Amino acid sequence: MSLDSDIAVLSRVRLFEGFHSEQLRLLAFGCEARVLAAGTRLFKQGSFSEGGYVVVHGQVDLFSGERNSIVKTYGAGALLGEMALISETEHPATAVAVEDTEILKIPRPLFRRMLEEYPDLAVLLQSRISKSVSEFMAQLERISVKLDQADI
Repeated sequence: MSLDSDIAVLSRVRLFEGFHSEQLRLLAFGCEARVLAAGTRLFKQGSFSEGGYVVVHGQVDLFSGERNSIVKTYGAGALLGEMALISETEHPATAVAVEDTEILKIPRPLFRRMLEEYPDLAVLLQSRISKSVSEFMAQLERISVKLDQADI
């Protein structure tokens, strides 16, 4: 992909809405493009996270728990690992490409640099990330309840 096409992909990510073109260019320039064959694991639950991933095209499923239940499916324009962009975390689920999938990896040091250079983004991103994490945790809780009920 070209720098301009990476910028276009990043501009459609909800977390990056409102970023200026120079901010998106910095992000795109520092991203690492990767292609995952169908069935390839992007990361494993409990492993150390080095940053976030944007799905350019294709599909990635998140699996969690002892039964490896699908927690969520991500398609083009989705961002996986929002929290890992700003803090050292472990992956809360395992991510696997459902089909041939292209992703952009956003390393945490790059994202932190952006926050240092553009401090106005920090306030905006804090509320967006908090909301996304809350939604994800609520989904995990609903799945956990369903699994507990299935064991009865």
